[in-house]
Amino acid sequence: MIKVENLTITSRQPILKAFSFNFEKDNIYQIMAENGAGKSTFLRALTQLVKYEGRIVYDNKSYEQSKEKVFFFEDNSWFSDDLNSLDYLDLTKKLWHSTHSITKEIEFWGIDEFRKLPIKKYSLGMKQKLIIAMYFVSDAPYLLMDEITNGLDQETREKFYFRLNELIDRNNKCIILTSHYANEIKKLHNLTTLKLENLSMNEVN
Repeated sequence: MIKVENLTITSRQPILKAFSFNFEKDNIYQIMAENGAGKSTFLRALTQLVKYEGRIVYDNKSYEQSKEKVFFFEDNSWFSDDLNSLDYLDLTKKLWHSTHSITKEIEFWGIDEFRKLPIKKYSLGMKQKLIIAMYFVSDAPYLLMDEITNGLDQETREKFYFRLNELIDRNNKCIILTSHYANEIKKLHNLTTLKLENLSMNEVN
């Protein structure tokens, strides 16, 4: 469980004030907000990438003590142009001490044909497929995903939702995500939607 207590985030402007919530395993949480309202900043706070006030713990341990349990790759700007898919998948498996099959994800997401190609030659869709594959290879209990389906066609998005539902149904995972595809997200199992607005974040139907 990710336990958030009295979380206040201020970036260039106030984003969230005194927010408390328990993000439970076996659940998917969608964070909704207007563009620029702070969805990404909230995920960055969960991983200590921005300053905040309050308390965030993972299974009663700090983020620093829980890094191997949390996977967050904010967007494709984090990639190094000269590395390739295999470099990143191998690194993910090593750092998260995962036993998950890289080959399975390469085949499932259609990465095989460009797995050794430098990332600087990738399209947006190719980069997003690699990011998704990294999440599954990490096999981390806590998966934080920021607009991860951007640049993907509908068929690939449907495959992604299918795999998320598999994770929630079969594994002890907690997934927190943001997405512009609100109607598609409704297909996900054990889904709770939280809306960020007016410095607060509350559940919505």
